[in-house]
Amino acid sequence: MKSLYAAGGDGHFVDRSVGKITDLEKGDQVADAVASAIEIIALIGVFAIPILMLFGALRNRRTATIVGGALALAGVVWYRSIGDWDQRQNSILDKWQIPVGDWVEQITIWVDLNMKETLAAIKWPFQTMLEIIVDEWLLGLSWMTVCLAAFFAGWAFRGLQVGVGSFLGLTVCGLLGDEYWKETARTIGFIAVAVILCVIIGIPTGVACGRVDGVWRIVRPVLDAMQVVHSFVYMLPFVFFFGVGFVSATMVTMVFALPPLIRLTNLGIRQVPEDVVEAARAYGASERRVLTDVQLPLARAALMTGINQTLLLAISMLGIAAIMGAGGLGRLLYRAIANQDIALAGSGGLAFFIVAVVLDRMTQPDDGDRTGLLGRIAAAWKNTRTPEELLPKGSDKPQVSVEEEDLDAIYQSLTPRERFAMRGATLGVIVGVIGLFLPWNKGAGFVSAYARNADHDLVGASFNGFAASGGSWFGFLILLSLLTVAFSIYATWKTPGQRSRWLGPDGAVIFSLTGLVVAVSALLASVPDEATQFTRSAGVYITFIGCLIASAGAVAWVWNAPMGARRPLASGIRVGRIFGLAFAVLLIVISGYSGWTFDTRAESVIGPELQLQLDAIQAQSDEAEALGDNAKVGSLAAEYTALIAKAQRTGDVIYDGYSNKGAGLGWLGLAVGLLALVVAIPASGFISQDEQFLYRWCSLVCGLGLGLLALGIAWVASISRVADPNLVSGVGAMFMAFAGITGGASVRATLSEFDRKQVYT
Repeated sequence: MKSLYAAGGDGHFVDRSVGKITDLEKGDQVADAVASAIEIIALIGVFAIPILMLFGALRNRRTATIVGGALALAGVVWYRSIGDWDQRQNSILDKWQIPVGDWVEQITIWVDLNMKETLAAIKWPFQTMLEIIVDEWLLGLSWMTVCLAAFFAGWAFRGLQVGVGSFLGLTVCGLLGDEYWKETARTIGFIAVAVILCVIIGIPTGVACGRVDGVWRIVRPVLDAMQVVHSFVYMLPFVFFFGVGFVSATMVTMVFALPPLIRLTNLGIRQVPEDVVEAARAYGASERRVLTDVQLPLARAALMTGINQTLLLAISMLGIAAIMGAGGLGRLLYRAIANQDIALAGSGGLAFFIVAVVLDRMTQPDDGDRTGLLGRIAAAWKNTRTPEELLPKGSDKPQVSVEEEDLDAIYQSLTPRERFAMRGATLGVIVGVIGLFLPWNKGAGFVSAYARNADHDLVGASFNGFAASGGSWFGFLILLSLLTVAFSIYATWKTPGQRSRWLGPDGAVIFSLTGLVVAVSALLASVPDEATQFTRSAGVYITFIGCLIASAGAVAWVWNAPMGARRPLASGIRVGRIFGLAFAVLLIVISGYSGWTFDTRAESVIGPELQLQLDAIQAQSDEAEALGDNAKVGSLAAEYTALIAKAQRTGDVIYDGYSNKGAGLGWLGLAVGLLALVVAIPASGFISQDEQFLYRWCSLVCGLGLGLLALGIAWVASISRVADPNLVSGVGAMFMAFAGITGGASVRATLSEFDRKQVYT
């Protein structure tokens, strides 16, 4: 395996992570320091400037754009100066590639090995309904019985005309032949099961989204992902877990067809006039009666439209269902295309068309007007009004103009305690940033140690918090967090309350805690056994102390800042917040037991038995080379390489988040998650319902959540920066990031309601 630091002919070492030459043997790190400084400047220009513009911290955006562009250009110039630009400009894509495929594979294998009973429980209702509806009813009944059932169903749902049309349509499908009828019955049953399950899940979820804003904020991005991602993407895991056939096809169809029903149900509930709902409550109706007697009846049109759209999307999935091994008319059409059978395509296409039309007509919403076009014209002619009568009512009402004295509002000025806390946070920022530039370690870095066979190459060399063999992206994320805290302090000091709410005391708490969690992770990350003669330097401890001081100052600041809610907050205990944090802790536990390091390097996957085989091949190769048999030498070399390649493909080594190979950050993430869960108790209103009290504790929860997110990102980005191509970060780090997103999102709604209090003159 090639080393990350490859020895050159003149005793230098090439750092493949950043493409520069460092004379580590002579201790000359001037070039490394200069390159790191330029790299940091480019990072600030590319990331920090747009973020600050988004937050509204910079008044002159033109100047900010020019400065940010100049800094980014400096980074590009530096990158081009290191040589071989044309050959290396795309090589960074392989160096920084995100191993999403490896993560999905790890998740799939883990679920298949550890959740067999759960998968069987999920599969049971789908399989049972398909057996009852398809095998026992539709295929077990005679052709004419099913046609008569369609007649009565159409008559009941949509009227006599639709009933007769449904009967005639299915009759034609039967007259096409027994094979076509069986596939038609399977198609109807498959669609019926998918739609029924979508209704069972979709309508209650849509009602919850329409009545609770927090549920809608959580469900909406999930629906966006379900609609944007192509069905081919999530088809494979279902096939892997549940096999080919109707069960997996029904599940994929549900994922594809469910979002419109939830969205339209949510829309229908929200469009019910608020005065009608309030009137029902004023007359003493319970929330259950308000839902069943007011909201659902008034939202009936939207519900029926959602069911109809879900049905049409389920019909459109018949082709993909055929690819997944399901029967039905989709299989006939798929076979007709593969064999270029025009007759089969014609008959199957006709049956497909009839089934789609029949099901669509049965589920269309009733507009309450079946008189036809001529009837509507006659009614309009009969009720013709004069132009004067068409004028809007109330147009002759007197126009009242009330001139009110404009009130000038100013935000409350800084208090002495607030100023003292801000000075403390500023001191922490300064100390933390200084620590980032100081040496973090000597010898091999705890992250880059995974990328080399031997670490004696770097003995005696020291690295700061930004170096590839130092803190890497741990240092970069700490820097961005501390800079955001600094801008929050500056913006509030100059113009209190006039900037983005992220540039205030709650923003300072959130980002200072983020930096603190990342600093602790860099301090406590386990060092692999291969990292010999490794020692941590003072820089990482100074950075940790700086982040700790900044966090303490920010917390004192938010506890003394005059912040108030924009509107009165709803009273009551936020139980959903506790459930959200509990789910985040569950994700952290899964993260710890999942892989954090995914290793397929040759020296990692070669076991004792394979090593004996390789030694035997090597001995034979030496004998053949001594005899001058070049053909046999080549054949043995190919066999040698093939065995190593097979071991790398099949002998994956995965280290979890609790082991030294996985950096041991799973324990830290679990501790931070449990702390966030404890902090969520006062943030949820169990101790006090005071608005200020909730706001302060919510900022702590959000900061810890964002810290978990940054922890996972730091590990993934650091490994991507320094690791060998056959060693990638595991999916456990992404589970940690998802846990952080869940924790932070649980308190976002409360934090968004608070601004600095105003004083009116």
